[in-house]
Amino acid sequence: MKGYGVALRFSARTGSSDSTATGYSGFVQLARETEDAGFGGVFIPEAVNDALMCSFAAANATKRITIGTWIVNIYLREPALCAIAAEMVQEVAQGRFILGLGVSHRPALEARGIEMGNARDRLRRDTEIIRKAFRGELDMFGMKFPMPSHPIPIYFAALALESSKLGGELADGLMLYMCPPERMRKSIDAANQVARNLGRAPGSVTMTCGVPVFLHDDLKVAYEAARRGLAFYGGLPFYNRIMSKSGFAEPAARIMEAAKRRDSEAMAAAVTNELMDAVALIGPASRCIERLAAYREQGADVPILAPNPVNEDYASAVRRIHKAFAKLN
Repeated sequence: MKGYGVALRFSARTGSSDSTATGYSGFVQLARETEDAGFGGVFIPEAVNDALMCSFAAANATKRITIGTWIVNIYLREPALCAIAAEMVQEVAQGRFILGLGVSHRPALEARGIEMGNARDRLRRDTEIIRKAFRGELDMFGMKFPMPSHPIPIYFAALALESSKLGGELADGLMLYMCPPERMRKSIDAANQVARNLGRAPGSVTMTCGVPVFLHDDLKVAYEAARRGLAFYGGLPFYNRIMSKSGFAEPAARIMEAAKRRDSEAMAAAVTNELMDAVALIGPASRCIERLAAYREQGADVPILAPNPVNEDYASAVRRIHKAFAKLN
């Protein structure tokens, strides 16, 4: 795919005042509007939703745009079932679907009673089974899994450099998120080096990088929203390590200490402006567009914009992203 992608969250309406809730019809409408605005892709996170089901809905509602899971949590799916569900989505998408796979986060898995074990070994194993299914070679109960009507690219979420290297070996693309452009470049180089060593063709691994966006004409207001939004990620071990290794060890340590106390106010207070600007696009559109250029310069094939509300509902935040960034496509 070309151009820029937009991450679209799905959250079921519950009757609450949750500003991220879009419901099914609202989610599908935002997918259509993203396509109409000229963006190259819709990428669907998985939290309190099923990313494959959401991808199926988005594929049914659109005609041109690439649709990707951002990402499917492999610990929640048996790999053969994941493969056949992905084939169903691709049948509807007619070649526009990307299967993004990832291992989620240890705290999120433990909350479900799931032991993570060695995450990269699990990702390798599941990928090999899914690839076998895609080649029509997987046999279960005496029945062969059908080959998909169109090839299905597999992308890896790769927060750690070792996961990027695994992507260079096994994946068609990387899905990086919330890392400074320089850190992103290290991940890209790690994947490309492994790909070269294995004789893969140059450019065979597509590099995507997601960037949270807090769009508002008042920079101070945007910073306050970003401080609250990004503090959550600092409480997750994977993201906290990225922050620390990217030159923000002190604020990362303070965020994690506060997270262990479940002190959300202290977590937000520990997020510095410098840290926010390193991993997100914040403020007026002109400032965000200027900072986004660094991701292209450092090798992102497809930057993915992740809208975050700033004193508004989620749908409004997405539509302002459409308006501000559409001219880049």
